[in-house]
Amino acid sequence: MATGEDGFALVFSLVMLVVITLLGVWALNTSTLEIMISGNRQVFEENFNMAEGGAMSESGKLGYAGTATFPWYMVNDPSLLNQLLVPPVGVGPGKYDFGGDLTSGSAAAYAALLTPTGAGDPTNWPMENLLHSIAPADNRMDYSYLVTYLNPDTPPKGYDAAMFSSYKFRINGHKNTDVEVGGMKVGVKIAI
Repeated sequence: MATGEDGFALVFSLVMLVVITLLGVWALNTSTLEIMISGNRQVFEENFNMAEGGAMSESGKLGYAGTATFPWYMVNDPSLLNQLLVPPVGVGPGKYDFGGDLTSGSAAAYAALLTPTGAGDPTNWPMENLLHSIAPADNRMDYSYLVTYLNPDTPPKGYDAAMFSSYKFRINGHKNTDVEVGGMKVGVKIAI
């Protein structure tokens, strides 16, 4: 006697198997996409931290006389506003590119590259390494930077405004992303 339901369990099982397989493939694709998003976010965070660390490292070199190991920045003429600054030549291991990524170790060559048009291009900026390492294996810690002296201003409270001035700077750090920090150093007022 035929009831019209012969083979229903087989067809139902095959349909459910296809549905479950499609759900499994969708879940695998979703997790793969989430892993890729997470990896890209991790790379971005690492690059951001390198750029920020580089900008903060360079800001620490502003206005100090320096040592034989680390470069520094000095503003010789504070009346020249918006000056792009590069460290002096002969600092550290004979140049200020500790990462060994640049072809020229001359501050004059970098100053020539850092024209108003070239200053917007981080590939023209000097490079440094957060570990101050010249080993090629440490290039993961490399960053580009640009230091700009902006202008003098009144010193903060507690300083004699007749004798002291605050000197304002902008420091850009770059490693596939840009970080810009501002800062000031207080120093003896130089006649402008």
